[in-house]
Amino acid sequence: MSVTEKVLAEIGKLQLEVGDRLPSERNLAERCEISRSSVRSALKELQSQRVLDVKQGSGYFLASDFALKQALGGQDVGWSLQKVQQVFEARTLVAVHAMGLGSQAMTESAMQELEGCLIDLGKAVINVDVQTMDILHNRFINIVHECCSNIEYIRMLNEVKVPSHFTVSILRMAEGDERNAYFSEHVNLFQAIKNRDHEMARDVCARIYNKLSVLFEKYAYTVFS
Repeated sequence: MSVTEKVLAEIGKLQLEVGDRLPSERNLAERCEISRSSVRSALKELQSQRVLDVKQGSGYFLASDFALKQALGGQDVGWSLQKVQQVFEARTLVAVHAMGLGSQAMTESAMQELEGCLIDLGKAVINVDVQTMDILHNRFINIVHECCSNIEYIRMLNEVKVPSHFTVSILRMAEGDERNAYFSEHVNLFQAIKNRDHEMARDVCARIYNKLSVLFEKYAYTVFS
């Protein structure tokens, strides 16, 4: 069980309502018998998955009961290659529109954060740190989506996603050139957003999901056999 899964399981035991504050990092660290730095990283990952919200100076709060239940149920037996492909098809339809709107509203600070995320993603690809790759991919996309004016798009994306550990398994099995091509599309997306080419941003977003779908189809036996 990963650190994030340990923290997630502990959060699930708390029976929180949406908007409820989580225990302190110290408390969670003691409950999970891990370091505070590990708890902090796990909480940031769960924030990127939109399970949690963070309020400066106040801590973390449960953002979505649906997202929490989906994350907790991520290892259930109901998943198959067909379901994953259906999820990617649905996400692509919504994410492309959210990407177009978000890219139009990107602020300078958001662009700087996006560039930093892209640099870190490149390092993760070089180091074949696939778990970090998945976290940074989600963060990269979310930075843009956070600028999207249509909150219903974001709500739908929060509720329709492939469990992270499946994607990590697929990326681990992928060849080096396949991971590099996946990263290259993130570079292309950054350039499209930077150049204010919103149509290109939409197209590249669709290609990223398509590349993931192709990888799942190729390496499905690693998670669904």
